[in-house]
Amino acid sequence: MNRTDRMVLKFRDVLRETERLGPDDLRAYQQSLLTPLLLHASAHTSFYRKRLDGIFNGGEVDFSKWGGIPVLTRAEAQRSESALKAAMVPPHLGAVSADETSGSTGRPLRYLKNELMDIAALAMTDRLYRWWRFDGASPMANFVSPRRKAADPDGSETFGWRSGFLEGCTYLLDTSGDADRHVDWLNRIRARYLVSYSSMVPPLAERIRERNLDIGFDRVITRGGVVTDEARALCREVFGGPLVDQYGADEIGQIACECPHCGAYHISAEAVLAEILDEQGAPVKPGETGRVVLTNLYNYAMPLIRYEIGDLATVSPDNLKCKTRLPSLIRIIGRYRNTFTLADGRVLFPNVPMSGFRDYLGYSQIQIVQTEFDRLEVRYVPDGGKRAPDREGLEAWLREGLDPCFGVRVKEVGEIPPSSDGKYEDFLSLIAK
Repeated sequence: MNRTDRMVLKFRDVLRETERLGPDDLRAYQQSLLTPLLLHASAHTSFYRKRLDGIFNGGEVDFSKWGGIPVLTRAEAQRSESALKAAMVPPHLGAVSADETSGSTGRPLRYLKNELMDIAALAMTDRLYRWWRFDGASPMANFVSPRRKAADPDGSETFGWRSGFLEGCTYLLDTSGDADRHVDWLNRIRARYLVSYSSMVPPLAERIRERNLDIGFDRVITRGGVVTDEARALCREVFGGPLVDQYGADEIGQIACECPHCGAYHISAEAVLAEILDEQGAPVKPGETGRVVLTNLYNYAMPLIRYEIGDLATVSPDNLKCKTRLPSLIRIIGRYRNTFTLADGRVLFPNVPMSGFRDYLGYSQIQIVQTEFDRLEVRYVPDGGKRAPDREGLEAWLREGLDPCFGVRVKEVGEIPPSSDGKYEDFLSLIAK
């Protein structure tokens, strides 16, 4: 067993206790993690040096002033990437790595994280497995973003998807191509569990039903988008098992996951402080909807403190009955990842890596719009550099990553506005579904 697995298993033991803490004890637990994070951010990042002044009182953290820390928007984080990065990270927090968000706000964020943040996220996922009684020795199929895809176009295999179970096989396939490619792969590997982007589940289930194939899963884990009641019903009808949704963000980790007992989304409060705020910045009441503002408790490499992710969520009512006492949400109002529909009826999942666009043009904001069955329009706000867009290269890359049928138009714009619900979309289809 490697070091990461050993640490996740230790975290597992802690979570069995903390998920049953009452509100006061959980708040004290979170504050014990917040205190060193705030001191570190103030001392080692130029961004927070003055921003956090108001919360300190004689060198101690005064949590009664927590609400006075300004909310950090995604746009502000993007503008302040360098200033947010810590000058040093304590060695015991592990190695530091760099990554980039998928850009679901229309503004990709390049961020740093330390190893302990990843371990905490793995422990939260392990708790989902425990709650839903996943067998770590059974095979799992996992659709992954092309930016993390396996080299083999037919998919690849790894082992040990759950800590403590070395024999469990994970079959990996990137999301490029159409639904038939994905269905053929699932039909071949015959896994017990499926992990998929939320937007992929309905088209996959519908295509499996159309082809009259017997492909089932004991459980289907979804991520990366809103799950509808129709998707849940279709999942159970076609696959024979429940849909288990988890809510997270690349730069934060797991935020919440669905509970098999009460049906709410329990917040991963041991790793993330989640605030649901109204327009005036005050916490909403139980049953009300507000803005999701987050603080990861373990990322010292690039602290994101009171970070507004751009989603809305509804807090669970006071009368929720569950043996798990973690704070919870009853509804996540996130972003739908649009699919592209082709003239022949095929449905594509446009999960091309957002970082790949930077090879062809410099941008601060970008959106890919399907305007016709065979036409894409890449709308971008220039980043101020002098590099001319490589239009031919970008078209060839998109045709290879999505489908050869597409012609591509590159359009410079002054701004990419949000949709009517205030959300941005990486991919937007104007084709009637």
